[in-house]
Parts: sequence; C-alpha cells; structure tokens
Amino acid sequence: MHKAQRLVQLIMLVNERRTFTVQELADECGVSRRTMIRDLAELSELGIPLYSEVGANGGYRVLREKMLPPISFTEHEAMALFFACQSLQNYKSLPFNNEVQGALRKFFHYLSSDLKRKIEHMQQRLTFWVPPHQLDVPYLKEILEAALEQKIIEIRYEASTAQKRRIQPLGLYTMNGLWYCQAYCFSAADYRVFRVDRISGVQCEVDQSQKVDLDEENIQEWIMRKDEETPLELEVILTPDGVRRCQSDVWLSSFMLVNEDGSGRIQAQMSTSYIPWVVSFFLGLGTDAHVTHPPQIRDQIRTRLQAMSAQYAD
Repeated sequence: MHKAQRLVQLIMLVNERRTFTVQELADECGVSRRTMIRDLAELSELGIPLYSEVGANGGYRVLREKMLPPISFTEHEAMALFFACQSLQNYKSLPFNNEVQGALRKFFHYLSSDLKRKIEHMQQRLTFWVPPHQLDVPYLKEILEAALEQKIIEIRYEASTAQKRRIQPLGLYTMNGLWYCQAYCFSAADYRVFRVDRISGVQCEVDQSQKVDLDEENIQEWIMRKDEETPLELEVILTPDGVRRCQSDVWLSSFMLVNEDGSGRIQAQMSTSYIPWVVSFFLGLGTDAHVTHPPQIRDQIRTRLQAMSAQYAD
C-alpha cells in the first residue's frame, strides 16, 4: 500500500474509534510499529488533534472534532453541496454558524477556476429565500446538544410572563425563519413546542433521574408531531387583497379556496397554540379578512380592537 493510501486509511481508522494503540493500527495497516509512529506524527502535522496517554492502558485518542479523509466530488455534487450550505445564509442563527461559513470558504477555495466562475454566475441567478428575522437565538446550540444527548435542562421561557421550565428536548425544526423546539415539559407533564428565540436562559446541570424514554426509531415523527387536543375549525372570508396577502404564508395558502373574482376563503384545522399568531395576523389584514370561526379568535380580535380604539380615543 502506498503511503498516501495508508494515511487516508489511517484517518478513517482513527475517526472510527474512541481509543487505539500504535500496535493495533500497525497490525491493521500491515506496517511496523516504527512506521506507524511516523505516520501518526504526520497526521498530527496535518492538523489531526491526537492525544497520547502513557501507562499499561495507554494509547491514543482524537481530541475535539474528528477530521475527514479527502473525498472526491463530481462537478454537480460540488455545486449541490455548495448551494445546500448557501441556502442557510438568511438564517441569523444556526447551531453551527461559524462551521458552515468555514466549510463554504474551504470548499470554494479548492474548486477549479471554471467551477468557481460557474458558481459565482449561479449565485447571481439563484436565491434561497427565508424570511429574515432579527430575533436572537442565543441558546440554539445548547438546545440541540441537549436533544442529541437526551438531557433534561431548565430553561427560562419568555411568554406572556417569564417562567422557569424543566424540559427534555426531542429535537429542533425551523419554519418561516424561526426555530422551534419540541420537548417534554415536566411542568405540564406533556409534550410542548417552544419558540427558541423566547428562551432567555438555560441551566444544564439539573437532576436527570426523571428522563423520558423516547422511541428513537420514530424520533422525527415526534419532533413534528401535532397536538393531540381537539383542533379548532378556522374559517376566514378574504377579499382579493386578503387572498394575495395570505398567499405569502405557506400554512394559510395550503388551506385557501380562491373564487373566480379573486376573493377567497380559508378553512383549516388549527391547534389552540396558534391562536395568538392567528389573531395578530388577521388583525393586521384589517377589512381584507373576516374571521367567521372560531369564537375564541373573534372574541380576541374584538377585544384587541376595543383596546386600540381606547388607546387612540384622545
């Protein structure tokens, strides 16, 4: 085996294991112990963070992030990966924001001149649009790590009032540029969805004895699971302008029926947790939207209008 091939194989071997000895690697690669020591020294010079431990049970392990071996890409594969990363650029916060930018810079640097020009031209013609939000999400990475490790954490959640809650995050999802966390809430003794930008504090050192066992095989279904409560029937009559404004929202547009004259109607089932958003949204549409059902939303819109009328009475 050539030295270059051996070093690539060595990178893959050390990435697979938590710990290893020089002799174990030498035996697998079919080289002497002395040659393997030189190879490990070269890996360190290449930037792979190896740590050695002396003693009877000593050996090596890889510190921090594990390094990947060289990978060959076709032109279309390279472009697909580049634009997959670029599609995240409109998110103000990402769990690995610095790493995404660093990966893009490295990836672009090693592309051929022709492929660089092709990507630059495509950047001018292809945009991945995500509604920009200026909301800070300072604890996004901590929430993701808690979900990955299935740890109970305590959060300070800013809703109508600030509350402390002990939760076990299942996972994260993003929608319309906002981040959401599906979690088991021990205060409610049930599953709840939390807006991550409303989490103003995280305490990780908490008692782990009450952990909930999760079905890892169906974890994505759990993360995106719908509330099991009886849904509300939302009905809204829209003017043509109301139709156009509602078409910009992915969720509302999927339940819209448009008439020949351009007016329309929305008929959808919704969770009670959507009520505050629905009230604010249709209140902003003014006379271009008339909510006919459910009564809870009509009552809250009426209350908000009365409060606004009183505010501007003088």
